[in-house]
Amino acid sequence: MFRNLIFDWSGTLCDDMALTIEATNYVLEQYNRAPLDRESFRAEFQLPYPDYYAVKIPEARLEDLENYYRKAFAASTVGVTIIPHAKEFVRWCRSRGIRCFILTSMDPAAFEEQARELGMYDYFEHIHSGIHNKEHYIATLMQQHRLNPHETAFIGDMQHDINAAHCAGITGIGTLTGYNNPAQLAVAAPDIIVPHLGALQNLLSKCPPHTSENICLNGLELYCHIGVPEEERAAAQRLTADIELVPPCSFAAMGEDIERTINYDTLSRRLAELAAAEPTVLLETLAGKLADCCVQEFGAVRAQVELHKYILPQLQSTSVRTVAP
Repeated sequence: MFRNLIFDWSGTLCDDMALTIEATNYVLEQYNRAPLDRESFRAEFQLPYPDYYAVKIPEARLEDLENYYRKAFAASTVGVTIIPHAKEFVRWCRSRGIRCFILTSMDPAAFEEQARELGMYDYFEHIHSGIHNKEHYIATLMQQHRLNPHETAFIGDMQHDINAAHCAGITGIGTLTGYNNPAQLAVAAPDIIVPHLGALQNLLSKCPPHTSENICLNGLELYCHIGVPEEERAAAQRLTADIELVPPCSFAAMGEDIERTINYDTLSRRLAELAAAEPTVLLETLAGKLADCCVQEFGAVRAQVELHKYILPQLQSTSVRTVAP
């Protein structure tokens, strides 16, 4: 699964197409060009937008175009909305410790206003806005945040987004919720195409997590009334557990914040409490309970529990091993 996701904004997380078309038509009007309806706009508009306007209105200066666009954008009463599944997806990313970034051509002030009004701004570690050419800029973003290309993807709704991903050597994920239609987006050859971010969440949920960084509790002592015969369960037995956890985010993303990792002192006390809570017949049953606790109560992405019992004199120990989920 990816540890880093870079998001486009318009058409990927935010539906602002009606507003964009209105502002674009205002620009076209200043140069006596015919207005565009939704379908004609989607058919011809491309990023980087300076290249689009260089063909559409070659006599215009980019500075003037941007000023006209910003004026119309600011004056518009057309509303913008979060695209369905978008907020749920970024919340899911946060719960999994995935680092999230924005890379957008949108004006920085306009972006911040929109993102804050929609309650999306604080989900992102860093915002890169006002970027005319994402293909040229994305290497700077990758270097600035020290992102591993093999662990990073760029999610966008336009050919330019996918081309930028390819320039950086990262996975390009196309979503069909925005400006390019399926045929247009396919030209850029995305590595993955999804109808919406809910489908992407479902897909990524099935991917095995990275396991290169683990938290281990070794030789944790537990006392439990355990055994098949009733007389064996009469007195508490000493058990030991070796536990390996995949934390909810990478070590780098924890940023010295204990709330973003697993507090192993609190966890070890909870597991000891759970083991002592009630008599158990099978070691396998207890191991499963301990593993489930690590995931359900402490947020481990994955938990492996190896539980040792010291009841047979001819053996150093007997053990069982289980994994959750």
